[in-house]
Amino acid sequence: MRPIPSFPPKTRAWRSTIRIAFSIRWKLIISIILPLLVIAGIVMGPTLQRVNASATATLQEQRLRELDLLARSINNEMRALARIAEGTAVFLGVQRALEEDDLYAILSRNIANNPLLYGAAIAFEPGIFRDKPLFSPYVYDHDLKRMDIGADAYDYTDGKWQWYSAVRNAQKGLWTEPYYDAGAGNLAMTTYSHPIFRGEALHGEEPGSEQPAGEFIGVTTVDLRLDELSSVLSAQLDGDKFMIISTEGRFVSHYHPEQTLTETLQEFGAQQASPDYAAVERAILNGESGLGVVNDLVLDGEVVPGKTWIIHAPIPSTGWFLVTMYSESVLTQPLREQLNIAVLGLLLTVLLIFGLVWIMSSRIARPIKKLEAAVSDVARGKLDTTIENIRSLDELGRLSIGFNRMLKNLKKQIDIQSQQEAAQKLLEREWHMARETQRSLLPTEFPPFPERKEFELHAVNQAAQHVAGDFFDFFLVNPKTLVFVIADVSGKGMSAALVMAVCRTIVRDLAQSGKSPADILRETNERLRDNQKGAAFVTIFLGSYNIASGRLVYANGGHVPPFMITKDGAVSTVGEATGTIVGMLEHQEYRNAELRLHPGDTLLLYTDGFPEARSKNGEFFGAARMRSFLQKHLRSSPLVLCEAAVREINAFQSQNLADDVTLLALRRATTGFLLKL
Repeated sequence: MRPIPSFPPKTRAWRSTIRIAFSIRWKLIISIILPLLVIAGIVMGPTLQRVNASATATLQEQRLRELDLLARSINNEMRALARIAEGTAVFLGVQRALEEDDLYAILSRNIANNPLLYGAAIAFEPGIFRDKPLFSPYVYDHDLKRMDIGADAYDYTDGKWQWYSAVRNAQKGLWTEPYYDAGAGNLAMTTYSHPIFRGEALHGEEPGSEQPAGEFIGVTTVDLRLDELSSVLSAQLDGDKFMIISTEGRFVSHYHPEQTLTETLQEFGAQQASPDYAAVERAILNGESGLGVVNDLVLDGEVVPGKTWIIHAPIPSTGWFLVTMYSESVLTQPLREQLNIAVLGLLLTVLLIFGLVWIMSSRIARPIKKLEAAVSDVARGKLDTTIENIRSLDELGRLSIGFNRMLKNLKKQIDIQSQQEAAQKLLEREWHMARETQRSLLPTEFPPFPERKEFELHAVNQAAQHVAGDFFDFFLVNPKTLVFVIADVSGKGMSAALVMAVCRTIVRDLAQSGKSPADILRETNERLRDNQKGAAFVTIFLGSYNIASGRLVYANGGHVPPFMITKDGAVSTVGEATGTIVGMLEHQEYRNAELRLHPGDTLLLYTDGFPEARSKNGEFFGAARMRSFLQKHLRSSPLVLCEAAVREINAFQSQNLADDVTLLALRRATTGFLLKL
């Protein structure tokens, strides 16, 4: 489209005329209709030609591939038939003392259940079989008739019969030119013959005879019925015109069966006046696979108007050629019909669009101007803008109503978002303060007792949410005794953190009074019951460790048993439960149990967030992985062991903990020094 000319603004009327001429209505009409007309008038023609050419080429390639496949199928069938004669020749060359009945039985088996084969024969050189001048047993037809060609039909050695003389001269298997077998088969056929070479003494000859191995003694044959071959091809090609042509140009098979053996490709070519045919005939006789196009082909005495596709492919095992012929106008008729429908549909579409655009363009233009002005106001930051006097209920009217609602909701959403952001910041500050408060309740300085060389101690706590329900604690109740505890409160979040704080305070107060671990758990259970009314429960492992002797007195209130890692590298669980969970049931009894840490032994306590961690695939970390992990850290210090465990479990859960993770590791030092790894 040519650019709009720039006119000098001489008068207000002239400028109004320009605005009307290039209004939205006319722009819609021009921008929609003009490209469609250009496409329909200029692009559609070449496009349809390319589509037609491409579809025609695709159809040609498809037909050529189909013919190649059919030619290969025929070739494979012919090779299979030839192998029957070859196998028989090899068998006869090494067998001894075969009788006439044996030979007829072999031939009967060769043609049984094979409709393409008319007959099969064995023809011996004169005097080879029982010193007979001529002997050629022959089995033929579907009822397996028998005859001796040499005695009952003709002298196959007189040089007139290609199936014998050509093979004797060539000393290799051959397919004959198609022929009418008068005297034996009495029908049109082609024969595959294969020479028989003597391998050992045959037909009762004494071993050690002077006959050398490899002597030509006859041929084996199979006869292919040409009428059956034509019937099979007619059924497969479903009425298409076809020919099978021999190496000399004779029609081996034809869509008109009466032309089999009566006409040649050269005679067919003599009827053609088109200069295109000669090149196609040369390609066929040269054994090429391809497709030729001939104008005004003469077929069955009549001229086929237009183009005819002649598709040809070789049948290598016989030296024959398979040819099919199709009228291009017949094959491409469905394509032309589809193209005509497409052209008609496009023209109708252009006309319909022109009428609709003409009618609707004027109605569209009015509300668009209002909407454009409102959008410009919003773009300048005026969120209180509204579109007034909306009279239309079409898309633009609904768009205007939606625009007003959108602005109203946008302002409301901005206010809500501002309030939510403020509330979220306040909540995050509160969660941060809660977490810091919780951390202040747990030991944070490590090593906790640097002056004590008799043991090493380290612990970690990582919350799944902002605050955790797990906790650990440890303290010296006297210079000889270390009390430590690890616990897991049911649930997560703030409620679990509050129970954790209460439980930690109760345990620390009772331990300072000198009570045994079992007594501490029993009284903790009662106090939590009084305060929580059974709303939450805790699993607790509480130990009283004698620093000098390594003796550990503990009570386990339903907590997972810890792992013991001995200095010899053994990993095992110890410290089974000595009572039920704490804070749920009234009047529970707990008992003390003992174990001993030998120099170099490490005790690892943990919460269930470690073994019960799940990967993205839903697989548990499990006890087996825990043992494997501990086997890799047999000599690691408590600090290294705890930090490695936290890294391991975070990686297993893709840095997204589902449950709180708490670990506490205690190692008894070896005599005189500490292990530092």
